[in-house]
Amino acid sequence: MQTSQNADDVATRSELVSGIRFLRAYRECSAEIQRMIDRMVEIVADPEVDADEKEHALDTIAEAVSRFNIADLDRADREFCQTSEATVAEAELLQQEVGFSSTVRQMMAERHLTQERLAELTGVSQPAIANILSRNCRPQQRTIEKFAVALGVSPDQLWSACERTAD
Repeated sequence: MQTSQNADDVATRSELVSGIRFLRAYRECSAEIQRMIDRMVEIVADPEVDADEKEHALDTIAEAVSRFNIADLDRADREFCQTSEATVAEAELLQQEVGFSSTVRQMMAERHLTQERLAELTGVSQPAIANILSRNCRPQQRTIEKFAVALGVSPDQLWSACERTAD
């Protein structure tokens, strides 16, 4: 029993060290990154969120707190943002996000669907739907496909850049 207790202590200490590293990295992030991490933590903690969404949120958190990735991403982002390609890409994404949100809201209204009912139909949590519709996060392709099925339309009617994947 003593050996088992020692192994548990080592695992607990290892988890504690990992938690401390995460907390230090979190504190070094900008307020904007901290808010994004907080939103992703809410998604991970939500029992109604599906495993794919949780995995995506965990990946986002891991990237955000990685000092190496943040420094590299910040530098690359600053360099890319100065290009005309970035300006065009940003405008296209904004247009797609606005169009997606507007289209989904309109279709929900036409079908008398609440966010809660859409959540039931899609298996996507209501808080995640609220974040997507308020453009706090961009939906994954499979989420767009779930919305399309629930609304009875094709995915490209919701998101112009959505490409259907072969099953």
